[in-house]
Amino acid sequence: MTIVFDTAVFEAGDRADATCTAMQENSAPSNVTLEDPKTVTSLMEVWSYGDASIFRSRMSGMTLLRTGKQADRTPSPLIAIAVQEVATARYEQGGVRRLVAPGELMVVDLNARYDYSWDTFGSSRCLHVPLDRLDLPSDVIRGGSAHPERSPIARMISHHISTLTVEGDALSTSPGATALGEAAIDLARALFATAHGGVQARAAMNDTMTTRIRSHVRAHLFDPSMSAESIAAAHGISTRRLYTLCAAAGFSLEQWIIEQRLRRAYQELATARAASVPISVVARRFGFAGHAHFSRRFRAAYGVTPSEWRDAAASARRHDDTAQREPEH
Repeated sequence: MTIVFDTAVFEAGDRADATCTAMQENSAPSNVTLEDPKTVTSLMEVWSYGDASIFRSRMSGMTLLRTGKQADRTPSPLIAIAVQEVATARYEQGGVRRLVAPGELMVVDLNARYDYSWDTFGSSRCLHVPLDRLDLPSDVIRGGSAHPERSPIARMISHHISTLTVEGDALSTSPGATALGEAAIDLARALFATAHGGVQARAAMNDTMTTRIRSHVRAHLFDPSMSAESIAAAHGISTRRLYTLCAAAGFSLEQWIIEQRLRRAYQELATARAASVPISVVARRFGFAGHAHFSRRFRAAYGVTPSEWRDAAASARRHDDTAQREPEH
């Protein structure tokens, strides 16, 4: 995580001006009005995922107004797809006015006039995608931006944005960070095309099918009822078509699901909270039928048993704690 702005590091009298400047630098030039400049609080964070990025803003009451003149003078290479996190926001762009409740999705075209605000304290998670990576006509992007909730993948991209934010510290520094960004761009392309409709919609859905399958699996990774049949049904395809798509993308569905579950279990067992949890409970929590099957798969993947890995992680934590307590000479 990169904290790009925090009012806590500024003197009280400088916070209002600094907040307005930081908001414009991390979004687009606009008129920023603070509900109470004397008591403003703000924290802005960014996570990078290749060509895509997540910008999270948590701050006291404010209004952002980007005028048509500002958009014309300072065109943006990005488009913003946001999930409202805290507080109900007011949004207006392109003749569309709506209230955006926590958990709801909206799109802000940074190259057109918009008005966005919330009272008291609010927060949003925003995916920034380069326009030139969408490979869509401008009218499709504009049309899809007006009502993104009409897209059949609106909930999927909302979940993806939330995951890239909540788990941003680990994911943005992982070897798969760029791939996660590419998945976000693919989902954004499908979102605009399907919300707009027309000939681009079917092509976008086909192009992003494997991305959507992977996102669906991650969202239901620990659901014991998840199966090839349930995955296929969720995407309106046959099981045979599902297996064909996965094979064409170069992965085995069952093996990939197991690998994802093992990776999450591996991460969990390294935490202090897992120190006293029975391995059989961990196995069930991460979708494995029993202790023996889980241990066998875990050892094949990582070269140690779950218990051995948990003990090694606990030992490393104790060593780090001891090193931190030792005085410097």
